[in-house]
Amino acid sequence: MVAMNSLLNKTVLSSDAFDIGSVSGFDLDISTWSITHIGVTLNVQSTKELGVRKPLLGGLTICIPIAHVDKVGDMVTLNIPFDNLKSLPECKLL
Repeated sequence: MVAMNSLLNKTVLSSDAFDIGSVSGFDLDISTWSITHIGVTLNVQSTKELGVRKPLLGGLTICIPIAHVDKVGDMVTLNIPFDNLKSLPECKLL
């Protein structure tokens, strides 16, 4: 079993080895008690490359479906390239 807090702040890489940002939270479906998405706060370079505006305070967080997570180790590796992140929505994690 992996503790969720051990995944927080891990670096997230796309399948083409682009450093996206870091894990900042999780979306939990309480009806099934399963994690459906990870929240990734974009770093400055990712925000710029994706052409989105950074909020005045904090960073922009996107929700990445668990199906796009390939490996978890010292960092989280996705199974999608960086350009595919453009279609993922911003999320508000509580």
